[in-house]
Amino acid sequence: AGIAVFSATLAVLQDSRSLAITGAAGGFLAPVLASTGGGSHVALFSFYAVLNAGILGIAYYKAWRELNLVGFAFTFVIGLLWGEQYYRPELFASTEPFLILFFSFYVAIAILFALRRAPQLAHYLDGTIVFGTPIVAFGLQSWLVRGMEFGAAWSALGVAAVYIVLAMALHAIKRDTLRLLVESFLALGVGFATLAVPLALDGRWTSAVWAVEGAAVLWAGVRQGRRLPRIFGVFLQAAAGVAFLSGVERFAVDTPVLNSLYLGSVMVSAAGLFCSYYLERNRQRVSDVELTASL
Repeated sequence: AGIAVFSATLAVLQDSRSLAITGAAGGFLAPVLASTGGGSHVALFSFYAVLNAGILGIAYYKAWRELNLVGFAFTFVIGLLWGEQYYRPELFASTEPFLILFFSFYVAIAILFALRRAPQLAHYLDGTIVFGTPIVAFGLQSWLVRGMEFGAAWSALGVAAVYIVLAMALHAIKRDTLRLLVESFLALGVGFATLAVPLALDGRWTSAVWAVEGAAVLWAGVRQGRRLPRIFGVFLQAAAGVAFLSGVERFAVDTPVLNSLYLGSVMVSAAGLFCSYYLERNRQRVSDVELTASL
């Protein structure tokens, strides 16, 4: 821990990127090279937490992308290799906190990197860290909770909540150079929220929720004057309708009205009618193609 702290401090003071990268790589490899296979995973991940804390500390002062990528790669690749060989369900309680911690580290590092680079270059962000962190972390999380009912669904919903809250917080800063990061976080939040639905519900409710979500995304796109959210909203509406209709023949219901077939149909139809009405009402703010699609 002391070596990690002093190495990070020295690298920042001397503005030596190579020193920081060399020190981090050596630190991550040390326990692997010295391992006999009988060590504690808590000790291993605690040591990696210290190293990542050092990288986070450096990210506060320096926008060193290569260092961030080195830490990201070593942390999650070695974590994956350890999990494949040693993980057992009874180790969940001592493994899950470290995965959450490492996920938090690299979300914070992505934000600090954007904040450091934003004054120099507009709309700059590290896409590898921004998008790679949730994808890799959620993949590992799904593996950890694979035996738990709705474990993956709750995990996806939790990730969605994190990114939506972060997008709102960064948007409140009102800095134009962070717009791309805000939109990326918002897209990740919407994406994981969408993913949570099929992980928790059957196909009928999944299609209905997707239709409502598509209407909400389209509404936000019209309000913000953004074409991409509007296109995504229309696409989500169409996908929801196709998915819903493709399974109608298999639906068998015993309760009239209060069943997923009827209520799902109402939700899909209402969402489509809202989109058509709202696009027509704001026809001066959207393209002719979007108006045609709304019909």
